[in-house]
Formats: sequence, C-alpha cells, structure tokens
Amino acid sequence: MYFEYFIFTIVILLIFLRLRKKILKYKSIYNQNGFDGVYLYFVNKNFKKTGLSNFIDKKKNILGKEISKISNNKILYGPYSGTKILSTYGWSNIDFCPKYLGSYEYQVQKKIIDLNKKKKFDYFIDLGAAEGYHIISLLKKKIFKQGLAFEISKKSREILKKNAQINKLNNRIRIYKDANLSSLKNTLRNFNHRRLLFLVDIEGQEYNLFDKDFCKIFSKGTFIIEEHPFNISNKRKIKNFDQNIKKYYNVEILKDTPKNPFNFSILEKYSDDEKYLMMSEGRPESMQWVILQPKK
Repeated sequence: MYFEYFIFTIVILLIFLRLRKKILKYKSIYNQNGFDGVYLYFVNKNFKKTGLSNFIDKKKNILGKEISKISNNKILYGPYSGTKILSTYGWSNIDFCPKYLGSYEYQVQKKIIDLNKKKKFDYFIDLGAAEGYHIISLLKKKIFKQGLAFEISKKSREILKKNAQINKLNNRIRIYKDANLSSLKNTLRNFNHRRLLFLVDIEGQEYNLFDKDFCKIFSKGTFIIEEHPFNISNKRKIKNFDQNIKKYYNVEILKDTPKNPFNFSILEKYSDDEKYLMMSEGRPESMQWVILQPKK
C-alpha cells in the first residue's frame, strides 16, 4: 500500500516538474515576444514549423513575399544580380528581402570575389549551402566554373537542386549531405587543396570541424568561416578552434557591414520601418567571419 502511494507521489511530482518547466518556457517567450510569440511557439512545436517567432518575423515574411514577386525571384542588385532563387522556404523564411535585393552578406560576396581574383581558384566549396544563395550565384555569374555544395537538411538540398536547375547549372555543381572530416577527405582526395575556396556556414559545428587533424589535412585550403559562438555552451571548443586555426593559417577577421535601404530605388514606396526591416538578415547578435589563408 505504502509503495503504491510512493509511486503515485513520484508520478505526480514528475508531472508537476514537467508542467512547471513548460510554464516557465512560455513565460520566457511571452516576456520576449508577447502573445504573438507564445502562439507561434505553440504552432511551431505542435503543428507546423513556420520559421516565425514574433510579429517582426511575420512582417518580414510578408515583405519578403512582396519583394519576391516584384523581382520575379531574381536577385536585383550587387555582384549576384540576375541569379534566380526560389522563394520556397527551407532554411529560413525571414531573410528573402536582403537576398533578392542583393545586400545579403554583401561583405562576404565581395570577399569571395576579391580572393578569387587574386588566387584564381578551381572550385568553390560551400559547407552549409542552404538553398544555394552563394554557390548558385557564383556559378551563374561565372565567377567560378565548378562548385561542390554540402547541406545536411534534406529539404534545403531539394531547394538547392531546383535552384541549380532553373539557373541551368546541373553540370557545374555537385551536391552532398553532411560535411565532416571523413566526407570531405574522401570527396576532395584528388583535388589540389590550394585551388579550393571554402565557405563554411554550419551553425556552430565549425568549432568541431576545425580540429588539429582537419587543419593539418586542409592546411593548404582557403576558408571563409561564419562564426556562431552563441550556439556553443562549451567555450573551451572556441578556444581550441582559435588555437588550431592560428597554428595552420594566416587569420583575418571580416566584420558585418551596415546596409543602407535608401540605396535601393525599388524601396521608395515603403515606410522607413519597412525599409530597415528589409535590410535585416535576422541575426541574433553582431557576427563575424574568419578568413583563413595558408601560411607561406
């Protein structure tokens, strides 16, 4: 009898703790994003992932759909202009305005092109390619002749394939799944690493990928790495990453740059608030990219 009461008490306690955890979670979301955030979190968690977290995301989503129609799904300005990117939401559905306007990661676009002018790479290797914004555009504009894309998300790979097809790039791009030391070593074993330019955007996994073995094997490659320290709780990994790259490469830091919405004539009819929202890339904090070049 006492044992049954004990089990009953334990079950009630576990239910209470679980409910308390959920209540605290919803309270935190409400404090940050209000009722909108609570509703969207509930929908994302229990029904369908919308990719939206608050009212701002909803507004950016609406503006993105408008710009995609106006542009006919083509990038309008900048080095990637003329490339067609489908507004089929895979990785993110709140950053299509800067992508169609050509301002998305503009400093990265310029850095890729500048490095290629100096070194004349044979291949562009995109780790975390998502829908292919960079690699599709670089191949479409003939800045690179050939490219390899690695993307872990099946849905994003499907969109990437479609973007390659509509830009008639099927023969110039190869698409793979996960990017790790083993897969990259096998895929690139017959490549001259000095002739490869890598763009790495893998949401914090860069701190696992760039261990001593990887840096040693790919010490002749050139890398542009988007850092995500806010995704890593073990700060020792970040310290090890810094030590490894400094040992094997010349390191340069590339900071994000401000984007001026008044430079885009297509946005004249929009309010100031809408203009600045359309410049947003949805980043959680100021970010930086690490440029790695082989030590001579």
